[in-house]
Amino acid sequence: MTDEYDVEFTPEQEPVGRLAYIKATGAEEAHRLGIIPAGIELPPGKKLYVVHAVDGRVLGYTDAYASAYGAAVQNDLTPLSVH
Repeated sequence: MTDEYDVEFTPEQEPVGRLAYIKATGAEEAHRLGIIPAGIELPPGKKLYVVHAVDGRVLGYTDAYASAYGAAVQNDLTPLSVH
């Protein structure tokens, strides 16, 4: 993954509301969300930055906060960090 901002959401991913929540996510939660397939492991301590719609749907993910932020802005969303 890179820090490129060339990400577009599909129509079924189009967010409800104009906010996007960005959350740093570890491997366990990424597996639970279905982002990482079973049997694939992240390096120890590695985080993914997941972009969520207001209703909690996963819109996308990346390995850099700047990319997640950029993707939200590029898609006319107001990004908010979730801790």
